Amino acid sequence: MDRIEYPAGDGQKIVVYVTEDVGQPLDPLGIFATVASDSAEEAQAGWRIVSTAVLPLRQMGTAGNIFFQSGGQFATRAGLAVFYGKA
Repeated sequence: MDRIEYPAGDGQKIVVYVTEDVGQPLDPLGIFATVASDSAEEAQAGWRIVSTAVLPLRQMGTAGNIFFQSGGQFATRAGLAVFYGKA
């Protein structure tokens, strides 16, 4: 996953994670394990998670969905923003 950090004013920052497009359903457990590990490191410097947001960047459907407008959809790439605050 790519990770980019943006300052967002006094005592605030946004960390954006973008997954690779794997062409299959994403592994949310792996994604959030990465975020949890990073946030534990951030906590050592006094940063705390204030909020998170997820943005699907690419979705695919099953063959039935693509050709016959049936079946389910799943995300193959996503962006996750983690908003941090520091007291």
